[in-house]
Amino acid sequence: MLRILIVVTCIEASTLASAQSKGTTSFDDDANSDEPDHPIPMESIQGVAGQKAILPCNIQPRESNDAVSMVLWFKEDSGEPLYSYDARSRQFGKAKLWSASHFWGQRATFRPNPPAQLTVSDLRESDEGVYRCRVDFRNSPTRNFKVNLTVIVPPAKPIIYDAKRRDMSKLLEAYPEGADLFLVCEVHGGKPRPQVSWYLESQNIHAPTEIRETRGPNSEANVVTISNVTVKALTRRHHHAKLSCRANNTQLALPPSTSVIIELNMKPLKVEILGKDQILSAGKTYDVKCQSIGSKPPAVLTWWKSSKQLRGQKKNDGVSLLQFTPTVEDEGKFLVCRAENPKLPEAGIEDRWKLRVHFAPIASLKMGSTLNPKDIKEGSDVYFECNVRANPRSYKLTWFHEEEQLHHNVSTGVVLSDHSLVLQSITRESAGGYTCMAANAEGRAKSNVVNLEVMFAPVCKHVLNSGGWRHQNATPPPFNVPEEVHGALKHETISLICEVEASPTTVTFHWTFNSSGDLNDVPSTKYTSHGTISRLNYTPSTDMDYGVLGCWASNAAGHSKQPCLYQVIAAGRPYPLQNCTTYNQNGSWVRISCVEGYDGGLPQKFVAFVDKRRLESPSPYWEFELSKPTKITLYAVNAKGSSEPFTIAVPLKGVAKFTGESTSSVDMSPILIGLGGTATGLGLIVTGVLMALWRRHAATPTKPKPPQQPSIATFAGKGEEEDGNPDLIPTTVLTNHLTESFLVTGPCREDHVSWKDARCLTTS
Repeated sequence: MLRILIVVTCIEASTLASAQSKGTTSFDDDANSDEPDHPIPMESIQGVAGQKAILPCNIQPRESNDAVSMVLWFKEDSGEPLYSYDARSRQFGKAKLWSASHFWGQRATFRPNPPAQLTVSDLRESDEGVYRCRVDFRNSPTRNFKVNLTVIVPPAKPIIYDAKRRDMSKLLEAYPEGADLFLVCEVHGGKPRPQVSWYLESQNIHAPTEIRETRGPNSEANVVTISNVTVKALTRRHHHAKLSCRANNTQLALPPSTSVIIELNMKPLKVEILGKDQILSAGKTYDVKCQSIGSKPPAVLTWWKSSKQLRGQKKNDGVSLLQFTPTVEDEGKFLVCRAENPKLPEAGIEDRWKLRVHFAPIASLKMGSTLNPKDIKEGSDVYFECNVRANPRSYKLTWFHEEEQLHHNVSTGVVLSDHSLVLQSITRESAGGYTCMAANAEGRAKSNVVNLEVMFAPVCKHVLNSGGWRHQNATPPPFNVPEEVHGALKHETISLICEVEASPTTVTFHWTFNSSGDLNDVPSTKYTSHGTISRLNYTPSTDMDYGVLGCWASNAAGHSKQPCLYQVIAAGRPYPLQNCTTYNQNGSWVRISCVEGYDGGLPQKFVAFVDKRRLESPSPYWEFELSKPTKITLYAVNAKGSSEPFTIAVPLKGVAKFTGESTSSVDMSPILIGLGGTATGLGLIVTGVLMALWRRHAATPTKPKPPQQPSIATFAGKGEEEDGNPDLIPTTVLTNHLTESFLVTGPCREDHVSWKDARCLTTS
């Protein structure tokens, strides 16, 4: 079988070679002989390099009973075929195809179906030329047909450069809004020479073109087509627009094109502070929002107040949040939000908000400008001015002296008008701190304190007694003497302290003594002065040394109108209580009443010691509760000490009456109790009348000597023995003050009226 195939192959190859040899000679002869008498028709065809070209050839026989025997393709005047279609001894659709390998090879394909055509793929510039198609029929004469093939070579892909000759295909650059865009398009090669054009989206842009020829490495000529374009004043519509450069030299293929996307840096179109219509309150914190649109890249938002930058928070692109706490000083100022494109620093815009800040009043108080604060005396007129800054305006203004509110009262010299306070005919009580308080819808606030100092002549403040009483551990403590009355024994030194109120406080003192109407100055060596206090140590030696001492003071404002008076009287310890009676009211409740003895010339009080309890009373009467029978000790006490003790035993039943020390009680019937009470009351009344008459008619403050009672001299003499006498309880210093006024026991003489008016007190 293999041998048969080899033999058949060799026969066919020999036949084909013979036919080609004969055909070539015959083709040449036919071509040369037919052309003068029968011009060969020609058709022009264009093809684009790299694409395919279709070469037509009419192979339709004139007679219906005829058929194509062979089709041959030649280039120009070459006698050698480049392609053959051999249908001899074969059916029409099963012809033998052949293509010269050195020319078209596999790139050529012939289709015999009408219209018959030769398709050449991957067209090359060397394929350009005139081709002849020869058609041999079985019965009809040979037919020739020419095709003039023009091969179009497309230009290279355009390259776009910027003004700095940077390839824009490799560069992404944004241009400022409003700037001019200048680009260069270069196109290499192209046959025929291409036309270069610019398109902004679909709109053609006129641009000049020039041709430049260059030489390659092998001295070959290179043609470059150059076109420059300028887009004036880039606007927002150019952002993301496509700018294309096209090189076109045929309609058979799409022109090569290169495009760039225009990127712009755009300034912000708008910036706005939201909520600018609201009214702010000082001290409160607000979230203020600012937003910007139109900027690319997004705008940077900054906050400003006056020339000071504030710190905001970036929420997202184009939005900023500021936590703002307005102050009083921000009223009328502008809060600014500024939007700036970082690529366009000169194109920033801003929005301004004129702040309306409400705040509580701010009050400032000052004294009248015509007044000298250091030279205001009693009787002067003073005025204050209260300046109030508030938004909204204050609707109420209140004045205060210290913490007391002032009201308009012309009769008392307080005049309020608008924002001023007038004080007429001031006194020293007018001194102190003054404030004003204003109120509005935001709140209320007080002003600063303005202190009013009133200069006035010295007046008595109070006097202190540090008498020379020796019993510093007395039980019970001595009774506190009113400041105007001081009791002293002969040759006993008492210390009198005179303190005055004065403004200014630089004070000069002098003391006077009045005894029976004779007014004498006390030598300055007897007293000392410091500031507003003067101290006099006074020692009465005779009966004529008892009287009234006066303390006078003066300062820059004047002299004191009245002196501070101190009455020195002869005094000693009080006498013991007498005729004390106890009454058991209802089981455990006990009542004790006594008759008081001589008070020693000084006010006295009464003290009862019940077990460990100390019960004080201004009168010799006590009422208390007992849980068991006990002994009770009773005293009369004044500034000089305590009396002898009076001890009484209470058995919790009946009534007991004692006239001296006793430890037993006596049972009594209700009738006897009533009679005893009546007698006691009458006795107290008689005793009181006698004491009043005795005091009124006493000529000098001498020591009285009632019967069966120890004298003042006796009390003074016993002072040294009290520590050794177990029956006496030591006394202590004065601890309490009384507020009553006490009488001058010395007589007042009618021939010294002024001294009498100043120092004689009437009985009330």
